Amino acid sequence: MKRINYILCVILIATFSMTSCDDYFDINESPDNITVATPDLILPVLVFYASQTNYDHAEYNIYLAQALTTASRAQVNATAYKGGWEFLSMNRHPQWRRHYFDIGTNLKGMLQTSEERGFTNFPLIGRTINLMSTQLTTDVFGDMPRSTAYTSKITYDSQEDIYAWMLQEADDLIALYNDPSVTDNPKNLTITKTMDRIFAGDLKKWRQFTYALKARILLRKLPNWDNTPATCDAIIAAVDAALTDEWEEPLYKFDGGVSEANSPWGPAKPIINGWESRANELDKAIPSKFFLVDMMGIETNSNPIRGYAKDPRMQAFMKPRTGADGRTIYRYLENNIGMDASAKETHYPDLYCTNPIGTTDVTFNPYTSNDGYVPLMLTEELMLIKAEALYWKGDKTGAREWTVKAFNKSAERFQCLTRYVNNYLANNTYLPESGFDIGHVMRQKYVCMYLQPEIWTDMRRYNYSNSKNNITYDGVIIYPTLKRPYNLYEPYWCVDRNADGSLADVWIQRINYDPEAEEKYNKDELIKLGAFKNPDWLKKPMIWAVNNGNHR
Repeated sequence: MKRINYILCVILIATFSMTSCDDYFDINESPDNITVATPDLILPVLVFYASQTNYDHAEYNIYLAQALTTASRAQVNATAYKGGWEFLSMNRHPQWRRHYFDIGTNLKGMLQTSEERGFTNFPLIGRTINLMSTQLTTDVFGDMPRSTAYTSKITYDSQEDIYAWMLQEADDLIALYNDPSVTDNPKNLTITKTMDRIFAGDLKKWRQFTYALKARILLRKLPNWDNTPATCDAIIAAVDAALTDEWEEPLYKFDGGVSEANSPWGPAKPIINGWESRANELDKAIPSKFFLVDMMGIETNSNPIRGYAKDPRMQAFMKPRTGADGRTIYRYLENNIGMDASAKETHYPDLYCTNPIGTTDVTFNPYTSNDGYVPLMLTEELMLIKAEALYWKGDKTGAREWTVKAFNKSAERFQCLTRYVNNYLANNTYLPESGFDIGHVMRQKYVCMYLQPEIWTDMRRYNYSNSKNNITYDGVIIYPTLKRPYNLYEPYWCVDRNADGSLADVWIQRINYDPEAEEKYNKDELIKLGAFKNPDWLKKPMIWAVNNGNHR
C-alpha cells in the first residue's frame, strides 16, 4: 500500500498539458530554488501507466472482439465499442491520451533529466514502455505522430514507418540491455521496487520483455503482410530469446484499498485522471453467445457443481447467477441484441467472480479482484506467437505442441483442476492431434487473451474470418460462427452493398482519432489522411490486415 501511495503522490506529474511539456517539470516558481521531477519520481508514473494503457486497450477490445456485450440494444450510445459502433460522436479515447500525455510526456522529461545526471538505466525502462505503448496505439489508430511529436509542427507518420521504427528501436534497446557500460554504469541510481513495481529495476527482466515485444511486433507480418519462412524464423528466435530462465511475466500487481490502489478490472472500478478514463463495467457486461457457446463450449444441461463448459477456465472467468426462473446457470446474449424485458443484468454471470461457488472445484481470476494484476504480456501469448509462426513455417506438430503448452499455462493461471484439464485435452474439438490447423491456434489464443488487448488485434489480423464472409487462411475458417453485432449504426454500417445488392459484411478495423485532441489541434493532418469525421476510415484495414501473399 505504501508503494501505491508513493505513486499517488507523484502521479500529478502526468496531468499537465502537453502544450507546455518543455517547461512543466519546473514545479517551483522561484528561480533561486528550482526543483525538477527527477527520474526516480517519473519512473513509477511510467510503470503505472504502462499497466493502465494495457487496461485501456483491453477494455475496448474485449467488446470489439465480440466476447462481451451489454443488456441494451442500441445504435448510438456513449461507448460505441459496446453497441452500434457509432464512434464519431464519442468525445474521447483514453488510449490516445494515455500514450501521448501520460507516457510520452513523462518519458520526455525522464530522458532529459537522466541525461543531465548521467543515468543510463532509467531511459532503458522508459523507452521499453514507450515501445509497447507505441505498438498498442498504432494498432488501434493506424498512422500517428511519432517523429514530430512534441514539436511545434506535428505531422503523422505512416504505419509502415512506425513499424520500421519499432523494429529498430527493439534491436537498439536489446543492444543497450546487453551492454555492461549501460547497465552497470557507476552513475546509475539504484532502481527500487518503489520506483518499479514490475521488476524492481532488474534490467535483465526488462530485456526479456523487450525480446517479447519484438516477437509481438514481428508477428504482425503474419498471416498477411510478409508471411515467409524468414519472418517465421525471426519470430521464433525472438520468442526463444525471451523465454529463457530469466523470463518473468511483467505483471503490475495492485494492493487493493482506495482508488488507484485497486486493479482497474476489479469491482472497485477506479477511474484514472477523471474524465480521461473509463472504468470497467463488468457489473453490467454480459458474455456473448459466441464466447460462451462457440469458444468455451458451454454445456446447456450441465451439472451446476461439476463444471459448466468443456473449457475448464469458464469458472474463473465468470460465476453463474440465479434468474427469474430460479435456475442458477450461465446466461448469454447475441452481441447488441438486447435482453428480454423480463430479464435483469443480475441474472447474467458475475464477471468479477468474487464470490466462490462454495465447493473445492473453484478456479480463480487474478485480473478481476481489487488486489489483482494487469499483465503487460502473458507467457501464453508468447507461446502462441511461437505456435503461429511454427504453423506458417509448415511445422504443424510443433504448432500444436506450443498451443498445448499455452493452454496448460493458462489453466495453471486460473487454477483449473487437473481432471478438467485432461478432459479438455482429450476433446478433439479444441486441440486435436489429427487435423490440427491454424484455426485451433487462434481460437485457443482468443480464450487465453481474455481481458487482454491482443484479442481484437488477432481477430483483425485474420480479417474476422467466419462462415459468412468465407475468408479462409490455409483453407481454414478461423472463427466459423462469428457474426457481426445486431443493430449497428445504419448510416455507417448498413450502406455497403455487394454486387448483387445484398448488405456487405463490413467489420470495424480501427477507431477514430481522439476528438478532444486531434480534431481540435491537428485537423489538417486528419483531413490529409481522410480520417476527419469520416466513418469509412473506421473500415480501413491496418497494414498488417491487407493480404499480400498466397496464404488464404
